[in-house]
Amino acid sequence: MRLSLILLVSALAFFSCSNGQGNQKIPVEQFEKKLADTKDAILLDVRTPGEFNERHLNNATNIDYNGSDFEQRIASLDKTKPVFVYCLSGGRSTGAANLLASKGFKNIYNMEGGILAWANAGKPVVGGAVADDASTMDTYLKSVTKDKLVLVDFNATWCGPCKKLKPIVEKLAKKHSALVELKAIDVDQNTALADAMHINSIPLLILYKQGKEVWRFMGLAAEQEVEKAILDNAK
Repeated sequence: MRLSLILLVSALAFFSCSNGQGNQKIPVEQFEKKLADTKDAILLDVRTPGEFNERHLNNATNIDYNGSDFEQRIASLDKTKPVFVYCLSGGRSTGAANLLASKGFKNIYNMEGGILAWANAGKPVVGGAVADDASTMDTYLKSVTKDKLVLVDFNATWCGPCKKLKPIVEKLAKKHSALVELKAIDVDQNTALADAMHINSIPLLILYKQGKEVWRFMGLAAEQEVEKAILDNAK
């Protein structure tokens, strides 16, 4: 009994050290307030330089998480200063935050939902044209209003699950070409649309029937599930 109690306490202590104050994932509002209230904060954008140049948070430093020199560049940062990290939707920033923690950074704040969630909350960004949401949505809805079904695949080139999903939807679109048309949209290249549709996570599949959404799946969908949605809604 005593041994079990010791093991339980040890496990709780380990969990606390691994997921405690040092590395936190926090929502947009809390991230913004904490950043504003923190002196000498390091704001780190871990997306690609192309994504960063299109739009980013004010005063952010860009270090590409998937770049070959990521570890080398973060080594030059002051580990005693709080680090606020974000990416597009939260995937890369989570990996970056965990790596920062393993390198000895003491206080890390990872923005939940990334810059997509930030923009959807109406927060300011540097760069990027101000989009007319009504016009953007009108153009999009016209593009998905067809006689047959339209399956829209929202993705990004850096997204692992998106890469796994791509051959699945392409295979199904070819197999059921008489029933459905596939439309692939890179959210990095269509940020105005992603903002207008409040997309904060990818991959995202949306199936339309004569311009009306009839099915949606967020994440890596199974082939059978996507095919079922196509066949069920083609009736």
